[in-house]
Amino acid sequence: MIFLSNVAKFFNGKPLFQDANISVHRGDRIGIIGPNGAGKSTILGMMEGTVSPDAGEISIEKRIRMGILHQEVIHGSDGPIIEEVMNISNELKDIRERLSQIEIEMAEISQDNAGASALIEEHGRLLHEFERYQGYTLEARASKIMGGLGFSNEDSQRKWSEFSGGWRMRVALAKILLAEPDVLLLDEPTNHLDLESLIWVEDFLSNYKGALVLVSHDRAFINRLVTRIIEVDRSKVTAYTGNYDDYERNKSMQEGVLTAAYKNQQEKIKRIEKFVAQNRVKARTASRAQSRLKMLDKIEKVEPPPRIKTVKFTFPQPPPSGKRAVEIADLVKRYGDLTVYDGLTLALERGDRIGLVGPNGAGKSTLMKIIAGVISYDGGAVKYGHQVTQGYFAQHQSENLNPERSVLEETASSSSGINEQEIRSLLGAFLFSGDDVYKKVKVLSGGEKSRLALAKILLAPPNLLLMDEPTNHLDIPSCEILEQGMKNYSGTLVLITHDRTLMNSVCNKILEVEPGSVELFLGNYEDYKYKKTIMEQEVKSETETPINSRVEPEVAEESRESRKERKRREAESRAALTKAKKPITKELKSLETVMEKKEKRKKEINSILADPESYNNRDLLLPLLEEAPAVSKELKELEIKWLELQSELEEIDKTVSIIGMSN
Repeated sequence: MIFLSNVAKFFNGKPLFQDANISVHRGDRIGIIGPNGAGKSTILGMMEGTVSPDAGEISIEKRIRMGILHQEVIHGSDGPIIEEVMNISNELKDIRERLSQIEIEMAEISQDNAGASALIEEHGRLLHEFERYQGYTLEARASKIMGGLGFSNEDSQRKWSEFSGGWRMRVALAKILLAEPDVLLLDEPTNHLDLESLIWVEDFLSNYKGALVLVSHDRAFINRLVTRIIEVDRSKVTAYTGNYDDYERNKSMQEGVLTAAYKNQQEKIKRIEKFVAQNRVKARTASRAQSRLKMLDKIEKVEPPPRIKTVKFTFPQPPPSGKRAVEIADLVKRYGDLTVYDGLTLALERGDRIGLVGPNGAGKSTLMKIIAGVISYDGGAVKYGHQVTQGYFAQHQSENLNPERSVLEETASSSSGINEQEIRSLLGAFLFSGDDVYKKVKVLSGGEKSRLALAKILLAPPNLLLMDEPTNHLDIPSCEILEQGMKNYSGTLVLITHDRTLMNSVCNKILEVEPGSVELFLGNYEDYKYKKTIMEQEVKSETETPINSRVEPEVAEESRESRKERKRREAESRAALTKAKKPITKELKSLETVMEKKEKRKKEINSILADPESYNNRDLLLPLLEEAPAVSKELKELEIKWLELQSELEEIDKTVSIIGMSN
């Protein structure tokens, strides 16, 4: 459908990228990644047809329908947002408006009127077109998509002008998803979504039949949705098969092979140069030396993989607080007639790293703002532990920056004891490089100010850190730097984020916030999801118990088993469960044996590939390069099977312990 052939784009005479070849076919699912400023959005613009290349050709199939989400602020008509969402094309909008007009005209003229038959004919033709757009289900589908994106039924009738920029982006996304185009081009679609909405969008896109091309910094989102990665970095555009995890593995393997080939060639060149230097002045060997010199000129040089610039930075640590960082008792919070919390009690311990999750509007941000002291509450108490100092990061935090300072000056103002080079290193990680550090704060964009505020708070962190969506406006390398800083952070952390990779890496507790209540789960986000699944299965099992199996108390009394009989049955149940464990345990041991062999083979292959001499033997090398990913894939499949069996064992053990507790 879309073909970019040897395209290039230059800015100020320097190549943004060159010789890029990208094809988008029906059903393709492509993720475009790379640091900010590398050219990801430019490539999307070329696919859209709004950006022209400086070299190469772009071919876009005629009549394909595109759904395009840009990062820029969008505009809409100031009517009810449900109407804006339903106007998925100018043609459909015209059809709807004309049908309404015809129906008004038909109500006002008689059947005998000369123009009646023409109106009826036009009405029938437009209805046929309306059906082609699935017009009769349009509003129902629009409402369903808007609900998935966090809009309430009441929201659908509110005007465009009543919503913030983030919610307007959701309207634009709803409109695109409703249109069901042939290809979706999405530029950072997760930036303005909370976790619940993001998961809904992820599920929607996983069932989407058209082609999908997306730019995103959300690693979990990319992993689930794409089967091909396009990397844009250092003026090169490189394609990789698989999702983001596959990309990282394949890239690492390719770089390892390339590095080994480069080292091998360099050693060969040194040997030739040494031979030439020793023999070129000797009459007897001068001709051989000259021959080797010509050979050296003909060698096609292997270029080593570019060194990835990594930021190694030790984040400052806050002074320790008391054991209990925050204690909330009988908290009450209302907004007019709406009660958000009524009697909430919660304690945060020093060193907790808590991720807040829950549906949109449940009160996550409200709770964080109360803990931060940003908003007041209507009852109860919020007490801070000994020497607790809180710091709150949110998107509006950039308003507290000094507009007259440079980026470097503003950062240094909160980072005593850290030298300028370290500050510049961290600013580079948050996308302020070179002369960018001398820009005045007042000329920065909203996203740049947000990144600067984030860098500032990490350079002088308090011992109670409250962060609301810190990964917005960051690219993947910057997210990884933030992740590194938060993993090493020794204080107490409360985090709201739609980045599940960050939550899995950083959080040790998840606080589920439901309207009016909270529930604490130990572990990271994956642990929380697993526990929620188990809980939902148990509730489902209970609700599916047939009504006729629930006997009245009198009947139950008469049919109650003797204690001895009950114990006998429980013993039989335990014995049956123990017996059920045996084949699983046996299979686990067998799997572990196979996994050990595969691990050993993987180490052997890696050892051979790491040896420069191996690259002299092409017959040895090529089969190993094919075998290496196959062995890694087999290991991954074995590990998944091992985890499934282990979960079965844990469930059996849990059931046995429940039986034991009933005695």
